[in-house]
Amino acid sequence: MSEALLPSHDLDARVAETVRAIRARTDLLPRVGLTLGSGLGGVVDVLDDAVVFPTAELPHWPRSTVHGHAGRLALGHWQGVPVAALSGRSHRYEGYTLDRVTFAVRVMHALGARTLLFTNAVGAMNPGYAPGDLMLATDHINSIGKRGLFTREELAARRAGRPVAGYYSPRLREELLAAAQHAGVHLHRGVLMGGLGPAYETAAEVRMATNLGADVACMSTVHEVMLASQLGAEAASISCITNRATGLSAGPLAHSEVTEVADRVAGSLRRILEEFLRAGTFRPATDAAATR
Repeated sequence: MSEALLPSHDLDARVAETVRAIRARTDLLPRVGLTLGSGLGGVVDVLDDAVVFPTAELPHWPRSTVHGHAGRLALGHWQGVPVAALSGRSHRYEGYTLDRVTFAVRVMHALGARTLLFTNAVGAMNPGYAPGDLMLATDHINSIGKRGLFTREELAARRAGRPVAGYYSPRLREELLAAAQHAGVHLHRGVLMGGLGPAYETAAEVRMATNLGADVACMSTVHEVMLASQLGAEAASISCITNRATGLSAGPLAHSEVTEVADRVAGSLRRILEEFLRAGTFRPATDAAATR
């Protein structure tokens, strides 16, 4: 079956079965959903009274095959806020279609989360950014594509008009910037480019992306944010800058470098998220999410 013709009833059935498996162990209604990038999954371990699911044991969930992506979904409380936190997203370059890559977004939304935050490890093309910095996305360039991202019904709804003016919530951006200030962490603002991977961008591709207006590059997130907005959630993305992009760094790039820097910066990101959760305002779960 063509990815572009995915029937919604099949996808809805898969999401519902996964939600039932989760609901068999917890009735917590998350208000915030967190998707954690390479080396940033330790947030799962700070949740209070968490129920943790190995995603390999959840029905229909794609297995995470990338080092630094543990494959755990946790539901618990952080700073008193009920949250769902995913450590171990899936990527298009792992061979999964986009309906599977974004499956976690649909599940967290179905569980009740109406605020969805995404973190990622990125290479910097902006010369003002250095490894160890953090960046809040203001927009993105999608070089992954969107074939198979939406169902036929969602595509029809999009043709009738976009549900939001922009994918990244201005309100969440302001709250995250305020949280970073309170946490004493500098947060750049810039444009995220999502590439297919798994190879890092060439120097020529980096020059092209820079000319298009990109500040950093990753291999995820852009399609997750697009779907989150389509589902009616507010979305935001924080990038951990782990290296300078090809042609801007002194030597070759390696995934071990990505995870090492992400591990080192995880504390700063955690402080921002704690301040955000402590001070933020979050939409409650809908009745439909509560009973699904």
